[in-house]
Amino acid sequence: MDFLKDYFLEANPNPTRAGCPPEEKLKAMAEDRLPADDSARLHLASCSECFAEYRGYRGEWEERRSARKRIAGWLAAACVLAAAGGGAWLYQLQKAEHRAQVQLASSIPVETRVNLFDEGTVRGIEGTNTLQEVSLPARVVHLSIVLPRFSDPGRYLIRVSKDKVGNEVVAQAVGDAATSDRKTTAVVTLDLRTAQAGEYFLATVRGADNGTYYYPLKIN
Repeated sequence: MDFLKDYFLEANPNPTRAGCPPEEKLKAMAEDRLPADDSARLHLASCSECFAEYRGYRGEWEERRSARKRIAGWLAAACVLAAAGGGAWLYQLQKAEHRAQVQLASSIPVETRVNLFDEGTVRGIEGTNTLQEVSLPARVVHLSIVLPRFSDPGRYLIRVSKDKVGNEVVAQAVGDAATSDRKTTAVVTLDLRTAQAGEYFLATVRGADNGTYYYPLKIN
């Protein structure tokens, strides 16, 4: 299944976004709210950009749904303890509430920024760009990336992986990059909560030519 997902992420580049459905349809599809016969479902199999966006929305929706189920389970258990009586019920209730608060807090994105403006653009898996003292937390991050000098605006796939082949992808998302004051900045949201502390690679993929550039990254 991972092979098929990786295939659809790169097999059908559509840099001009020809025939792409609106963002709300992709979100509805990711959240199982789109009718089964909607034409947007067929488009997904022929557009890597839309498939990447769909994957991002799907992951966020599944995480929210899982969090709600866990919280409901904790609260239900606390209610059972309270109904049963005994001195431990209040402690269990407070513990369940604390866990719920921690879970919700961990899903709130942390604002982060990576500046690649003065970095090189060594392309492909044979080379790695030099990037000094750049790290990201093992959290949900709302990441602003200042792309290297002379980068074109447009749609980018941002990927964090353990290797440069793409077999150990930790997180990835698609975002639009805009140019202001001669600097091009892409903005994406990445869920890095499952990443172990250590060394990784940050990759930027430009849809127009499917070029991939790698930069060393530390997650802590």
